[in-house]
Amino acid sequence: MESSTKYDGEANQLLKSIQRMIEKEPPGIEQALQIDLEDTARQTGALLRKRKIHSAVDLLRMVLMYVLSDWSLKMVASWALLQEIGFLSDVAVLKRLRGCSTWLGKLIGIILERRSQGLQETTRVRLRLMDASVINRPGAKGTDWRLHLGLTLWPLSIDGIEITDAHGGETLARFAPQANEIRVADRGYAFVSSLTPLLGSEGFLVTRINWQNLPLEIQTGERLDLIGWLKTLESPGEQVVWLTTPTGRFSLRLIAAPLPPEVIERAQQHARKNNSKKKRTVSPNTLLAARFLLLVTTLPVADWPSPRVIWLYRLRWQIELAIKRLKSLIHIDHLRVQDPRMVQTYLLGKLLVALILDELIQYVFSRQPDWFLSLDRPLSIWRLTQYLWESLRQWILGSLSWIRFLFFLPALRRYFCDTPRARPQLLAWARAFLDYQAESSSFRQNVGPDVSP
Repeated sequence: MESSTKYDGEANQLLKSIQRMIEKEPPGIEQALQIDLEDTARQTGALLRKRKIHSAVDLLRMVLMYVLSDWSLKMVASWALLQEIGFLSDVAVLKRLRGCSTWLGKLIGIILERRSQGLQETTRVRLRLMDASVINRPGAKGTDWRLHLGLTLWPLSIDGIEITDAHGGETLARFAPQANEIRVADRGYAFVSSLTPLLGSEGFLVTRINWQNLPLEIQTGERLDLIGWLKTLESPGEQVVWLTTPTGRFSLRLIAAPLPPEVIERAQQHARKNNSKKKRTVSPNTLLAARFLLLVTTLPVADWPSPRVIWLYRLRWQIELAIKRLKSLIHIDHLRVQDPRMVQTYLLGKLLVALILDELIQYVFSRQPDWFLSLDRPLSIWRLTQYLWESLRQWILGSLSWIRFLFFLPALRRYFCDTPRARPQLLAWARAFLDYQAESSSFRQNVGPDVSP
């Protein structure tokens, strides 16, 4: 009897918890963004006249439908009719989408500015990861666009976005440094003009380097013999070095840590392959440097000894995973258009989706913080993002029931039937021919054979 009473008490408690969850519905897209969509759409000219499309929420749904579904303009127009957004032609949809790039950029800017202000107000150490990814148009042979991202590890959210052409290289100067910030980047960011804005600022940096891409000096001003120093190391080592920049001479901590044998083998094979492509013989110094993880940092040694700095750098892999989620789930690297204005709408729309997913993840954190803090059963950000992504797609797609389709069927001819063209469609011609043959056979059977001479 006692165990039954205990079970009933736990069941009632669970039912009450579920009831409280049902009563507090999750926010819609406008509540999640906390932005006045109508006002921003008017300010940017995206929705000056509410002709056919009567609200900014409907316009945003249509934009996101286009960037997430990869449907043609006619299919997006048919979807807009089925959702009772408007009876639009494909050309009208095209014009609407072209006019939304400025609006989408403003929405992204508002979200990022709000996040930046929130991060500045917190007393928590801000670990900011940086990386970039290449995005190309269909059939491109080189780099068309480069997406630069900043990611704050806690809370896990994108805090900086910039899109450049192929000439926009990786640099730590792309986003302004902030106090109480530790910026972590790969060796693609380790050159003088990239590090200069952070040196002497209130922020800190941890950056991986190659053995010859930074002109490091010893205290007397002579060039550091990095290879000679590495030859003396059998375990992790550290020394103070100096870097001369246009704004002054700054001291850095140089940390070198031997890599595991399997990592060394891959790094040396990669170096041989790169030199083979350029028809050069790999340098022995390059093979030696490939045996070490080389880092420079401005963190104080008292609070951040070498093992902790190395651990911080290994967290940089989280931005690689974030970019992988953007590519695998949102397909942000799959451009489907050539028109520059449509490219902007397409990219900015997908980036807005990424920020919306961040907001939804933070909403989940507010409901279940123990998921994010558990060490025994840590949360899978990938599975959570995948579910939220599918939920967002369903919200955008809306109801596409068979009954709704049949109700709008007469009007859908505009989208599902091709416009007249000089060369007829072969399948349509075959259907018409077979229908004609059937009618002719039926006529001959009804009137009998022709007996006239």
